[in-house]
Amino acid sequence: MAEVLKPAPGMFDRSVASYTCTAALLMSLQPILVTASKNPHGGFDYSVPSSTMLSEGLKLVISGVLLGASILRGQVGAVLNEDSLAEFFSYMLPAAIYFVNNNCIFFILQAVDPTTFQLLSQMKTIFTGLLFRIFLKRRLTAVQYLALVTLACGTACSQLPSGKHGFRESQSANPLVGGLLSVLSSLLSALGGIYNERLLKGRPTASIHWQNIQMYVWGVGFNAIAAWQKDGVSMARNGLLHGFDHSAWIVVVCNALNGLAISAVLKYADNIARVYAHAIAMMVTMAVSTQLFHAPITPQLLLAVVLVATSTMQYNLPKEWLESMDTSERMWHDMKDRLPASHHRRQLSHEETDSLVKSLRDNTSEPDEGENIVPLSPIVSAPIRDLHGHRV
Repeated sequence: MAEVLKPAPGMFDRSVASYTCTAALLMSLQPILVTASKNPHGGFDYSVPSSTMLSEGLKLVISGVLLGASILRGQVGAVLNEDSLAEFFSYMLPAAIYFVNNNCIFFILQAVDPTTFQLLSQMKTIFTGLLFRIFLKRRLTAVQYLALVTLACGTACSQLPSGKHGFRESQSANPLVGGLLSVLSSLLSALGGIYNERLLKGRPTASIHWQNIQMYVWGVGFNAIAAWQKDGVSMARNGLLHGFDHSAWIVVVCNALNGLAISAVLKYADNIARVYAHAIAMMVTMAVSTQLFHAPITPQLLLAVVLVATSTMQYNLPKEWLESMDTSERMWHDMKDRLPASHHRRQLSHEETDSLVKSLRDNTSEPDEGENIVPLSPIVSAPIRDLHGHRV
């Protein structure tokens, strides 16, 4: 596995824009479809862990079909290599991280209210930027780091309660534990994405479908254990698919396609693109919810949309623009430093005048023979006067 990965194209580059936009679309549909699958009492008639396991299984089946089609078309060469067994077990770690994080959320929501959880979970944006630099050896500019901070603030702002409802005190017995678990969840989310990207890009020539198969085998196993532990009695009595209607199956399909799209983003773009796709999806979901579920349009939502859009444009500024702006700024400061005292709107003191005169004299040298002499502009060649107007 290569230690330093090649820089990925921008998230809106023509080669990867379709993956980023598809992931953002599916992420925005996910919470809407989950909400639509609830029963009139606000619960679920189907087993949520079973739904997650079925999504993992569907991703495994789709990846297998796509891999077989690629092999038949001759687009994929050798799938296995001398390190195939070690590679297979390496995918256990990100699958385990995702599994632990998904179950950690249930304990977090028992300790803190959903608003606090949403606010604290935005730290995964910062963690992603830091781990992006540490593990993937990718350098971000100062402007891009500031864009990530702006993104975290924007998504957190969208979760702030309105003044009408105000902040509600948490009903948990130990909010400190909930806060610490939220930080851990954010770190695990970022770590899982970074490690998964490293595995996907570790073999650039490997088929993404084969890499996904190795990941989803572990995902099905871990989620099957979770489903049996939580709903084993109900599954044994009523069956695995008890309560699954058309809306529940739509959720399963959406989650499966969403996972495949995110995998493509990590393979061909990077984790920062995934973070931005998630933030954009959050804004789209909140905007659509105002129409479907009659949720009010709040100032927090409008401010969050502006911050997320600004951060997205700021992060994706072409490097040529940044270098051009930096060069222009340096030229402006150099020109301002060269302006004489008569150009400023205040008079110089004796000390400032003496310092300026000494600097000009020290920097003045006799031209060499045959050297071209560039005449100074009228402003620069203007006589220098002291505080009393006398020529120096």
